[in-house]
Amino acid sequence: MNILEKMLEVEAQARQIVEDAKNEANAIRKKGREEAKQLVNDGKKFIQEEVHQEILTIEQEAQKRRTTIVNEMNIQLEKMEQKARERIAYTVDHVLTTLLI
Repeated sequence: MNILEKMLEVEAQARQIVEDAKNEANAIRKKGREEAKQLVNDGKKFIQEEVHQEILTIEQEAQKRRTTIVNEMNIQLEKMEQKARERIAYTVDHVLTTLLI
């Protein structure tokens, strides 16, 4: 083999090495993009689940508070109704006593 053939062979090998390196770099970039996309999707799913759980927790707390408030209002209403009945009874007794005297 003469020097020119050897140089052409080395050049061809160098071109093949460069082409292989480009292909490998492209494959690595593609894999990186796919992994990044998957990480973003996983992150979105995680955040959506966290938000969903937080909403459920808030809704449960709101329902508990609502129940507590309604119960307290019912207790106050019962007290007010009792006082109203007492006042009505007192007024009726007073009117009857006044009419009978």
